Amino acid sequence: MTIAHEVPRSPSLLSRVMTTDFCPWANRFVYWLKEPIGWFVLATAVSVMIGLYLNPIGWTLAASLLAIMIVGMAWPLVAIHVTTCSLRPEIAAVHEGESCRMIFTVRNRIPLPVWGLAVEGYLDCEGDDSAPTVGLACVAPLSVSDYGIVVRPQLRGHYPAQMPTVSCAFPFGIWTARRKLAATKPLTVWPKVYSISGTCPLVGRANADQGDGQRGGRSGDFVGVRAYRRGDAAKHVNWIASARTDSLIVTERGGPQCVELDVWVDTRIANSVSGKALAAGSTRPLSPPDVNPRLAPCGSQQREQLADRIRVAASVLLNLHQSATPMRITIGDQPLRCASGAKGRTQILNALASVPANGCQGRETTRPMTKNASIEITSQVSGECVANITDPVGGRRAGGCTRTSVIRSGRDFAELVRGFWMEVRDVDAAA
Repeated sequence: MTIAHEVPRSPSLLSRVMTTDFCPWANRFVYWLKEPIGWFVLATAVSVMIGLYLNPIGWTLAASLLAIMIVGMAWPLVAIHVTTCSLRPEIAAVHEGESCRMIFTVRNRIPLPVWGLAVEGYLDCEGDDSAPTVGLACVAPLSVSDYGIVVRPQLRGHYPAQMPTVSCAFPFGIWTARRKLAATKPLTVWPKVYSISGTCPLVGRANADQGDGQRGGRSGDFVGVRAYRRGDAAKHVNWIASARTDSLIVTERGGPQCVELDVWVDTRIANSVSGKALAAGSTRPLSPPDVNPRLAPCGSQQREQLADRIRVAASVLLNLHQSATPMRITIGDQPLRCASGAKGRTQILNALASVPANGCQGRETTRPMTKNASIEITSQVSGECVANITDPVGGRRAGGCTRTSVIRSGRDFAELVRGFWMEVRDVDAAA
């Protein structure tokens, strides 16, 4: 499975000139001008110079500007210190794109209304400058008020990533006062999950006494007895039948038992733009990704590519988990042993939600070695996400078989993910 994205065009010369910082050493001297209050200070200083050397009207301008600055800085400071704010979600976890109701509680301790409160930093992604999570027009005097705000998180993660703040820039917006929230509760945003038809064809599809296949297990209805094989547990020995035949006899039950499937999810950011893309249905094994996680830039394009890869991984893992397929999961370089039922589903989603938005760039992640049937979800050239589906007992000469299907981001993304298992897609085409 390959998630293919269009390669972004390189920026033009004019764009690079307009966005390049040619004097980074001077930033600390001019950063104060990013706030409007800096320009008011500069205008006040110019007005004072005009009053001193040119015309007395400069003093009037300076006094007016000074009064605006005092009011514009004093009221935001008062507003954030006379109120106590807390923010909590109604539910602890949601999927990407789903609506979630946040409860914003404000206590106003003065007999005057407070305007312009906002909460910043709760749903912000790493390195993003986004709009406030919550914004209020007015808070009633001497009251404790609860406000319900519906939000739709668009990227997986554990929020807040940093301590959110309550801010106020009323009335002029020339300066913003900030203060940490008194209390907050976390929200987990799980990756979006797409439905997949069918079940994994690699494990448990054929009867076998050993290796990759399905055989009598340790649970289910009684189906008979058989001779003891090396590796059988002593508690499954039928001692009465063994005494009759003077040899070890084991009770066999009908519940299927199969070896574990190895699944590896690469959490790196791809930045290579060279190489050849693989077509759908290719049987050629894919080489490891050409990625340097420490040097890979992470723009919006790379972040979206990783997000799509995690969404497909979540869909595949939950499909395998729902069908009770035993598997060993490795996300990046972190192994995951998940329980059965709803608890295991939550473990998978929480582990994928913990993958940073910018990928795991601080450490090397390599595919674990395995001889079992495996699924490898990683990145290839041009930021494409590739899943190698490897069946070690398939193919001619028992040399194994690696299959690849292509899923391109777009309007039909969900439909392509639904046909992840090629056998299901072929059956639909024949029908």
